[in-house]
Amino acid sequence: MYGVSASTSRAAPAFARTPVRRPTRASLLNLSRGSRETPRASASTADTRLTSWLKENDVEGKAIEIAYVGGAKDDAETARGVVARANIKANDELVRLPRRSALVVTEGMANPHPEFISDALWDAVGEEKWAFRVALVLLREYALGSESAFAPYIAQLPEVFNLIGSYSDSEVRAMQYTLAAKLQGDQLGENAEAIRLVRRHAATTSALATMSDERIVWALDCVRSRVFSGRLVDDAKLKAKLLPRSLAVGTAFATFLTAPSAEGRWLAVFAVLALTVFDSAQNNERDSALAYVLMPLIDMVNHKTMLKTEFEFSGGAFVLRAPQDFAAGSEVFISYGVLNNDELVTRYGFVDAENVADIYRFEGLLPYLQANHDAMKRALGADSSRLANLKRTHPVLDEALWNGNFISDGNAEDKLLWALRAVLATPEEFAAANGVEGFKLGGGGP
Repeated sequence: MYGVSASTSRAAPAFARTPVRRPTRASLLNLSRGSRETPRASASTADTRLTSWLKENDVEGKAIEIAYVGGAKDDAETARGVVARANIKANDELVRLPRRSALVVTEGMANPHPEFISDALWDAVGEEKWAFRVALVLLREYALGSESAFAPYIAQLPEVFNLIGSYSDSEVRAMQYTLAAKLQGDQLGENAEAIRLVRRHAATTSALATMSDERIVWALDCVRSRVFSGRLVDDAKLKAKLLPRSLAVGTAFATFLTAPSAEGRWLAVFAVLALTVFDSAQNNERDSALAYVLMPLIDMVNHKTMLKTEFEFSGGAFVLRAPQDFAAGSEVFISYGVLNNDELVTRYGFVDAENVADIYRFEGLLPYLQANHDAMKRALGADSSRLANLKRTHPVLDEALWNGNFISDGNAEDKLLWALRAVLATPEEFAAANGVEGFKLGGGGP
């Protein structure tokens, strides 16, 4: 059975959740733990109670145990994860979690707790702010205290989160990264909107009305960093597989960056291990409900950049399977999706030092090069209309020059390389390449 680990020694991997307290771009990467021999700390009382609760609620996890890797318990639970009790093979079952032992909010759900959440608040939050609906359900369990059926689960949740909304302005400036200020501002805006909705619509006699602003944000951060989503089929005869949308890299993050309204950002910013459901019976959306789920034990498994982690929902239970082999005593990981470090720090409060999907954005790269790069000055001096023509004929390349996206290996993204080849070319090279299109695959470049 799953359990809580005793104190032993093991190699701490590089991908576990990591606190972000000294936020320069370089130090964010340095804060991801490297491989080293470190003691595994003894479990907390809350984790011991959780283990008993998991057993009482038929949550199965025979292959794994809760462990503190590379450090002891702290308020943010930065060292906690799970390790393999024995050798694990890819696709082995890691956790089987009955639906009744998870906190589930589905699309179209009527207000589940009118004594705590007023109908006016539930309706004002609406389907688009689904993450806040999950947070309200979580707050209800928190308010019940020891009377909650989920009390041991609530008690072991981190008390603080290192998401970017918790950064001070000076910490954001220390990152020397323009995009960080936007991420911080948007997350703070969403927090303020959630608080406003509670203060306006919560029934004055309810326990929710007395919740502090900080507790409301705490619930949102729990959801941001721990929620899973997918379509569920309420039919024991159907077996649905849930798969992270790792092929849609950056889609939600791009929506977050470009959404013109707060409503659009609510759809994208919250931490979601985005899951797609399919099954052999070819169920469609009419057969299933989109659900947002807080999954005890499963949400303790830390992230490693991999292509996929498969889940199943079958017979009323969520099933987590191993994405790869794990040796006995090693930390077990799943993938939250192929996410760059900006997404990871915003959604989960950590970065991955070996993240092959990482992107660094040098906003304002074009004017910087125009002012400081001699080759750019010479090229544009010889052809003063080239930038204007590029913006008119290839606006996506003009945007790439302004955004300045560089990937994890230090190279520029493909569109930026294409744009740079085109604008740095001499008039002769530009003519030989027959214009911008001739530089797409590197041909004719200087």
